[in-house]
Order: sequence, then structure tokens, then C-alpha cells
Amino acid sequence: MKTESAEASFASGPGSGASANRASGASTPVASDPKRWWVLIIVSLAQFIIAIDSSVVNVMGPRLKESIGLSTTGLQWVMNIYVLLFGGLLLLGGRLADVLGRKAMFLGGLLVFTAASFTAGFAHSEGQLLASRAAQGIAAAALSPASLSILVTSFPDPAERSKAFGIWGAVIGIGASVGTIIGGAIANSDWRWAFWINVPVGLVVGVGAALLVRRAVRTGPRPPVDLVGAFTATGGVLLLVYGIVTTDKHGWGSAQTLGTFALAAVLLVAFVIVEGRSKAPLVPLRLFRSRAVVSGALGEFLTAGLMMPIFFLIPLYLQTVLGYSPLQTGLAWLPTSLGLMICAPIASQLITKIGARPMYLAGTVVLGGTIALAIGIPQHSSFWSFMLPLSALFGVGLVLCLIATPVVGTSQATEEDAGTTSALLNAATQLGAAFGLAIAVTVLNNRTAHEIAHGTGANVALVDGLSVAFTALLVMLGLSLLNGLFGFRGLGKPEPAAAAAAPAELHSAS
Repeated sequence: MKTESAEASFASGPGSGASANRASGASTPVASDPKRWWVLIIVSLAQFIIAIDSSVVNVMGPRLKESIGLSTTGLQWVMNIYVLLFGGLLLLGGRLADVLGRKAMFLGGLLVFTAASFTAGFAHSEGQLLASRAAQGIAAAALSPASLSILVTSFPDPAERSKAFGIWGAVIGIGASVGTIIGGAIANSDWRWAFWINVPVGLVVGVGAALLVRRAVRTGPRPPVDLVGAFTATGGVLLLVYGIVTTDKHGWGSAQTLGTFALAAVLLVAFVIVEGRSKAPLVPLRLFRSRAVVSGALGEFLTAGLMMPIFFLIPLYLQTVLGYSPLQTGLAWLPTSLGLMICAPIASQLITKIGARPMYLAGTVVLGGTIALAIGIPQHSSFWSFMLPLSALFGVGLVLCLIATPVVGTSQATEEDAGTTSALLNAATQLGAAFGLAIAVTVLNNRTAHEIAHGTGANVALVDGLSVAFTALLVMLGLSLLNGLFGFRGLGKPEPAAAAAAPAELHSAS
């Protein structure tokens, strides 16, 4: 399939011939970047600090309230403003990575993210902290799709790319779980270090990226930025995420929520019309006709929709009902991190042999076991009888799904649209996380209020509400199974020749 000439303006070293080879069916091997495994470490570290910041504040609420007088609403928006701007600006960030260059967007986003982390640690008021979190969200929207597109173009070989995605997927899950551990540990001392810890990592990643990541060489005029498309897409997604994250306050059926969703729908429909007429679209509509992109994005949406409620609601149970401290709450997720770290190298090898579909389905089944345990959440339990099996299963299920989805989603990505494809997958993740959490919190609040109104004790009502909230996630679990069965069919399959050759090269590179 031919792409618009404006989209073909970049050709960078290791992957410049990948799209042409796929289109023509030629089997000419594509030269690989000799520094690609070091590049993988760099972009994985960048994704790691993004993932940490998505979860680090989950267990720091009481300390933030004590230290800077954060209100309950302000505490909610410490998380929401990050998710809102991160998810809402991803499409624009991904397209700018394709237009302005992946390396430039990566370094620019990393610089702003690191600076915002530094200022967040010095915040002495609610407004200062929210402003820094907003800057982090904007920076993450530039950094995350640039990271993934650098990964896609640095590994043109399918088998090696699958291995790279194995590490990438593990980093996302480990970052989320480690963020909770770090948040719990730091909450017992000084919460400011939860943000300052990003600064030295950001500096190391920045130096490494400047030295190791190849700069795309322009072979044509710079394509124009689709300003109308950027406005309609960004506005539509921002309103959609805003409507979702505020449902716990206004309710799904309120005039404000319905009005927000209606305005988001108008802007997104306008976006589709604009993109269909644009010569240099923000998001080429042909990507939405790709089953790989749609199935991969849906997999990201559903996996995140199952992941975030568990990460957010289980700490509520541990601290409120079982009386865990923030540090104990963070350490309770250690089996998740260990499961991710142990299974990631095995899964990244296995996916080159069995393909993405069996791995995704297996991961969904394991996540189903996690949700089954969560539905049976007890009023009284020990770490060994409840949290250990739940946390361990959660880690295994996450790593299997988080490796498979980007393999499928980017399996047909070309050099020209790697950034945009990456942004679509990242946007699906943020939307899924916000949607799943909003659904679970709404169900939890309604059920808990109902139980308390009928004379049930607060802790008993909370446990019952959590059980019903986790039950609601079965809908997303069922959709995830259907997506794996039908959407992933025939996608992300291993290529025998490449799979046989890759392990030796991986060993020599390490």
C-alpha cells in the first residue's frame, strides 16, 4: 500500500528499508543497528519512570494531605491531571515524533519530564504540585510514543523485535508495581523523593539517548502539521478522558458527564472528517483499517482496564480493612514485580516460537484467575492466603499480555507511521486504565453507599463493594478473550528463519 509522499519524509538507519520490504514481499535482510540493545535499555528506562509516576502516588495520599494540605479533591487530581494530559495529548505527540523526529521528541519530552519531577518535589502547595504533575503528563505524551517508535524502528527483525517487546512489556508492569513499592517506602520518610528519584535516572537516560539513538535523516521536505486535526483529536480525547475520570464525582448519567461525552463525540467525528480530507493527516485513517492496529490497541485498552482497578483498589483494602502501613502495602506487590521479572525473559523467548495469540490468551486466563481471587476478597485474611497468590498471578498475567499486545499492534507498522501507531497503542492504554478504574470506582461507591444505608459496618460494606466492583471487570475480561481469539488470529506469528537466528545474535550482543 502506498503512503502519502508527505509521510515518507523520514528514513532512518536500521529500519529504513523495513516498510519497503514488507510492501514488496522482498526478503532482502535489513541492516540492524549494532547499538540496538543499548537503545532498548535507554528507552525501557524512560518507560520505567513513566510507569512509576502512573502509580507512585497511590499510597502517598495521607502524607500529601499532611505535608502540603492537599484536599481530597486535590489528591484525586494529582492522579487525574497526569492521566488526562498524558492520554489526551498522545496522538499529537506520536505524530510530532514522525514529523519532527523521534530522537528530538524523546529528548525534549525527557527534559520536561525530568524538570517537572524536580519541581514536584519542591511543591509546597496544591497548585504547585498539580502544575508539576500537569507538566509531567504533557511530557509523557511526547516521551512515550517516541520511545516505542524508536524501539520499533531499531528492531526490524521480527524475532528480535518480539524479544525487545518482552523487555518493554515487563518494564511497564514492573514500573507500575515498583511505583507502589517506592511510594509506600518513601511515604514513611519523605514523599518528595518519590519525584526526585526521576531526576538522576532522567539525566542518565538523556545522555545515553543523545549518544546512542540514531537521528532520522530527512529525505524530503518536512510535512506540515495538521493543526485542525491536532485540535479536534486532542480536544476530543481530552474531553473523553476528563468525562471518564470525573464520573466518580458527577455520575455516569449526570448532565455534565453526558454533555462532556457528547462534545467529545462531536470533536472526534470532526477529526475523522478532517483526516479524510487532509494531505498530511495527524493520524492516517488507513491505520484504523489495519486489524493489527485495532486488535493491538483493543488489547492494550482491555489489559490496562483490568490492571488499573486492581492496582488502585487492592491498596484501599489493605490499608483500610487490614490496617497495612504504606510500606507494607507497597511490599505486598513484591510478588507482582518478581513474577514480571522472572517470566519476562521466558515469555520473550517463547513468543518467537508460539506467536502472540497463544501468549495473550494465556495471560488473559491468568488475569481471570487474579480477578476470581479479587471477587472472593475476604473480610479477614493473611498475606499468605490472599495477597501472595493474587499478586503473583497478577504479575504473570500482566507480563504475558503486555508483551503480546505491542507485538501485534506494531506488526504492520512502517518507518513513516511508527510514531503514530505507537501513540494509538499508548492512548488506548491510558483510556483503558481510566475507563476500567472509573467503572470499578463507580460500582464500588454505589454498592458501599447502599450497604451502609442499610446498617452495614463501614469495613464490611467496603469489602462487599470491592467484590462487586471486581465482578464488573468480568465484562472486560470476556472482551479480552474474544479479542485474543478473533482479533489476534494470524497476527504476530513467529517467522521460523528469524526465530532460529535471533538467539545467537542476542547472546553475542549481550
